[in-house]
Amino acid sequence: MKKALFVILFMALVVIPCLFGQANADREVKRTQDFIAATTKKGSEKVNALNAYIKEFPETSSRWTRLAHYHLAIGYFELKNYGKAVEYANKTLKIGSLEAGEEGRLLLVIANCYGVKSASIFNKDKALEYADKTISFAESKKLNDVLSEAKKLKRQLSGPPPKKISPEQQIKMNYSDDDFSAAISYYQTLGAADKANPEIHKTYANALFKANRLDSALKEFKALYANNKKATFALRMGDIYAQKAKRNNSLNDSAVNYYLEASVLYGKEGSTSNQGIAYKKAEFQLFEKYGFNKKVQALASQQRKSQASAEKNASEIRRAKYELRKLQRQIQREYVDIDPPPYITDKVKELQKKIKTLESGASPQATDEAKKLEDEKKKIQDELKSLLAKVKKQLGG
Repeated sequence: MKKALFVILFMALVVIPCLFGQANADREVKRTQDFIAATTKKGSEKVNALNAYIKEFPETSSRWTRLAHYHLAIGYFELKNYGKAVEYANKTLKIGSLEAGEEGRLLLVIANCYGVKSASIFNKDKALEYADKTISFAESKKLNDVLSEAKKLKRQLSGPPPKKISPEQQIKMNYSDDDFSAAISYYQTLGAADKANPEIHKTYANALFKANRLDSALKEFKALYANNKKATFALRMGDIYAQKAKRNNSLNDSAVNYYLEASVLYGKEGSTSNQGIAYKKAEFQLFEKYGFNKKVQALASQQRKSQASAEKNASEIRRAKYELRKLQRQIQREYVDIDPPPYITDKVKELQKKIKTLESGASPQATDEAKKLEDEKKKIQDELKSLLAKVKKQLGG
């Protein structure tokens, strides 16, 4: 009986406490290992692992659990889940027992979260409030990196007071930002007096053109041009008709006409470089009207292919040159005092032409086509000069 009582007492006082102690030791090892594993993950995996960690080790008396809350707040912020970031930052601050650097960074996280304009929790006043709290805390704890970031955030949030800008400045600002839709929408809110402002009207017309609203843009540029014969308006109308002519070839005539008007007007305005550019555009569109540009491209493609085969012609070139030399020796030998007969001289010319063609890589057909295109080009250019003369007479140039 005494022996049994001794065994019970031994188990209660020695063995069971040892077992509990070992279990606690194992749990602490796991707590440390799981924390390290969770914080070495990235993105959403890190956030999920930290949530699981806090669920398994909820005791906030442990520094590892407090740090898990801290890292979870940072993790949510990095994932741009600003609401959750603020929630866990506040939870962690409430738990307390943080290092100064950790507390300062959490205050900065809250300030940044409230300061994100695209966030659902955006609140400029709260962002400024927490920026001030962060600055005060960082100054007292000498956290220079946190202080610098907090001051930077406050400057961004405060910013200079908004300046009142004129309608002309506003629509030009939209246009310079490439926000053509905003420029168009803004113009439509203006009153008649502002819409009549030539600079505002011009910017609106250009915004329509950039937004590819060609018919509307053309209408506005025609109105501008009717009031003020400026080269830029004529050039823009030429550009519009050139684009529309891709679907309707007959509109090339209008494109050519407006480009020529732009060229003449640029000359009057003293801009010789733009004068030349407008004239070249007119020439290009007249070429387009007659399909000349496509013909040139087709010939160029054919010539590139022929050029690539020039090296393959090497043996044939050697043979033709041999025949030519042989024929020339024959002429020197047999026709010393008299001219060779026509069939001989024709053969010489034929061989010379063949050698030249083979060396260039071009086919005789391509050579003929190039000559035809040169003739067609001159004919079109003559037509363009005639059209230019008419435009000059019309504009008094």
